[in-house]
Amino acid sequence: MKRVHLRSLYIKLFSIFIISSVGLIAYSDTFNCSFHFDDQFYIIDNFVIRNIHNLLTHWQSYPCRFITYLSIVFNYHFNGLNVFGYHLFNLGIHLASAILVWWLVLLTLSTPAMKKDKIVGHADLIALFAGLVFVSHPLQTQAVTYIWQRAASMAAMFYLASLCLYVKSRLIQIKTQHSNLGASYYILSLIMAILAMFTKENTLTLPLMVLLYEFSFFETNITLNWPSLRTLIVTRPRLSIFFLTLFVIPLTALLSIQGKFLEIQGFTGSRVPPPFNYLLTQGKVLVTYIRLMFLPLHQNLDYDYPISTSFFEWPVLIGFLSLSGILFYAKYMFPKYRLISFSIFWFFLTLAPESSFWPLQNVIDEHRLYLPSTGYCMLLVSCVYYLTQRKTIKTMVIILTIIVSFYSILTFQRNKVWNNGITLWSDAVSKSPHKARPHYNLGVAYQKSNDFSQSILQYNKTIEINPVFTEAYTNLCAIYFKQGKFSQAMSDCTKAIELDPESTMAYLNRAIIWNQEGNLTQAVSDYNKAIELNSNHERIYRDYKIHHDYKIYYANQNFLTQALSGYNKTNVIRQKLKEAYYNHGNAYAQHGDFTQAISNYTNAINIDTNFTKAYNNRGNIFSQRGDIPKALSDYNKAIEIDPNYAEAYINRGNTYSQQGNFTQALLDYNKAITINPHNAQAYSNRAIAYYLLREYNKAWDDVHTVEALRRTVNPHFINALKHASGQDK
Repeated sequence: MKRVHLRSLYIKLFSIFIISSVGLIAYSDTFNCSFHFDDQFYIIDNFVIRNIHNLLTHWQSYPCRFITYLSIVFNYHFNGLNVFGYHLFNLGIHLASAILVWWLVLLTLSTPAMKKDKIVGHADLIALFAGLVFVSHPLQTQAVTYIWQRAASMAAMFYLASLCLYVKSRLIQIKTQHSNLGASYYILSLIMAILAMFTKENTLTLPLMVLLYEFSFFETNITLNWPSLRTLIVTRPRLSIFFLTLFVIPLTALLSIQGKFLEIQGFTGSRVPPPFNYLLTQGKVLVTYIRLMFLPLHQNLDYDYPISTSFFEWPVLIGFLSLSGILFYAKYMFPKYRLISFSIFWFFLTLAPESSFWPLQNVIDEHRLYLPSTGYCMLLVSCVYYLTQRKTIKTMVIILTIIVSFYSILTFQRNKVWNNGITLWSDAVSKSPHKARPHYNLGVAYQKSNDFSQSILQYNKTIEINPVFTEAYTNLCAIYFKQGKFSQAMSDCTKAIELDPESTMAYLNRAIIWNQEGNLTQAVSDYNKAIELNSNHERIYRDYKIHHDYKIYYANQNFLTQALSGYNKTNVIRQKLKEAYYNHGNAYAQHGDFTQAISNYTNAINIDTNFTKAYNNRGNIFSQRGDIPKALSDYNKAIEIDPNYAEAYINRGNTYSQQGNFTQALLDYNKAITINPHNAQAYSNRAIAYYLLREYNKAWDDVHTVEALRRTVNPHFINALKHASGQDK
C-alpha cells in the first residue's frame, strides 16, 4: 500500500515538473520584453505606485482590481522599472494556473459522477495533458507576456484555486466525513474566491461555476431546472454561503469612490459600443474565439472587428445559430459525457461577463480567453481520449503530444512578436492595416526609439484613417517641438485640445511650448489644467520648472497673491518630485545600479537641500564604492541638519570603522545609543568595534544587550568572539 502511494506521489511530482518545464521553455524568451499599452498608464507614468505603504490610496486607485494593483506596487518596490521581475511574476502565475488545471481534472475524475467512466483509469495522463495544453497554448501569451494583463491570469489562478479547494472539501466530506479537514479546505476556498473577486471582475461567475460543478459531478440525481437548483442552494449550507460572494464585486463597485465596474482601460482611441450592438457582435466574436482555441493562427493584438447593428446580418445569425447548436449538443450529451458537456458550459459561463450585454471598449481580446481556455483544455483532451479509446492509449498520447508541441512552438514564436513596441505593432499593422489604433501605437514605438520620420509617418496615417484621433496630434506636437518647429507643434497641440478638452498630455505639451516662447501666463494656465485633470501623472512632476518660473514671474510683477499661490503649488510639486527621486534612488540601489542611485539622490537633494534621508542613503552608496571622503561629507551633512538622526551616526561610525578609526566610530555608536537606547544595530556594530579593539568584555555586554532586545547577533561573530576572548556567553 505504501509503495502504491509513493508511486502516485512520484507521478504527481513528475506531472508538475513536466508542465512547469514546458511553460518555462515556451516563455523563456519573454523576460526582457518591454512594457506595453496599459503598462504605461498603470506602471511607468503612475506616480502613486511609488509609495508601497499607502494602502488606502492603492485601494482607491482600483478597488475591483486591488490585488492586481497591489501586485504591481510590490513589483515596483522590488524591481523599479526593470521588466525582468514583472515577467517572472507573470510566468509564475501562469505555471501555477496550469498546475491548478491539472489538479482540477484529477479531482474531477475522482467525483461520484465519473467513477464508472473508463476515462478514470487514465486520470493521471488526462490531467497531465490538460495542464500541458493550458500552459503551452499560444492564446495565453497576451495574459502572460503583457504585464498588466496579469489581471486575467491572476484572477484565473485564484478562481481555479477556489474551485479546486471546494471540490477537495466535498470529496473529503463524502469519503471520510472528516469535518475539520473538509472545513479547512472550504474556508481556504472562500478566501481564494474573495481574492479572485478583488483581482478582476470576470470572476463574478465563480459561485455559478460551483453550482454547475455540484450539479455535474456531485448531485447527479437532480434535474437541470431552476426549482431544483434553487433547492440545492438552499439545502446545502456550504453552497449557500458561497453564493454570498456574488455580492462582493457589485458592492465593491457601489461603495468605492470611483465605482469602477467591469471597466477596462483599453487602448487609446477606443470607444465603447452600445450594449445591444456589443451583444450582437459577440455572436461573431465567440465563433472567432472557438476557432482560435482549436487553431490559434493569425493572432492579432488589435483586431479590426466591425460592430454589428442587426441580428439579421448573416455573420451574426450564423454565429448565434452555431453557438445555440453547441450548447444544445452539450445538454444532449450531458448524461453520457459529463466532462465534455461541463467543459463546454465552462467555456461559455466564464466568457459571459465580457462577451454578453455589458459593453467593453474592445469587442475582442485574446486575454479574455485565459480562464475560459480551461474548458477547452478539458474538452480537447477528453474528446481525443473518447475518440481513440477503442485503439491503444498510445494513440492518444501521440496525438496530444503533437498538439502540445505545435502549441509550444507557436507560443515561442508569438512571444518574439512581444519583444518590443515596434515588433508588436508592426505585426498588428500588417493584420489590421485599415485601423487607426495600430498605426498610432506603432508611431509611439518609433517615437520612443527616436525614429521621428517613421513616427510622423504613422501618426499621419492614423489621422488619415481617423481625423479625430486626439493622441496622434498630441504626439506630433511633442515631435515637432523637439525638432524646433514650434508653430507646427502649437497648431497640433491646440487641435488635440479642441478634440479632447481633457487631454492631460496635450495641455502639458502646450505649456512647455508657451514656456519656451516666454509666455509664462499661458504656460502656467495650461499646466494648472493638466494638474486638475490628472495630478498623479509623472510628467507633471518632471515639468515642475514651469511653476518655478511662474512664481518668479508673478513675484517680479509684485502680484503678491499670485506669487504666494505659485509658491504654494510649487512646494507641493517639489515635495512629490523629491520623494519620487528618492524612491527611484532606493530602487536603483537595491539592484546595484549605484550610478543611477546617486543621480536620483542628488536630484532629490537639489530640490530639498535639507533632505536628510537622501544624504544618508547617498553616503551609503559612496561608502560601498570606497569613496570615504564623499560618504563622510554626506553623513556629516545629514547630522548637521538633524543632530538626532541616529541612522546617520551608525553609518558614519561604520565608515570610520572601515578606515580603522575605531575611537571615532565608538563616539558615533555611543551617540546613536544615546538618541535611541533600543537601537540594536548600534549595539551590534559597537560590539564589533570593541572586538577589534580587543575590549572583549564590553563586546560581550553589547551582545547581551542585542539579545535582550530580541535581535539576533551574527553567529560567525559570536564564534569569533568566543575564540578571541576565551569565554562563552
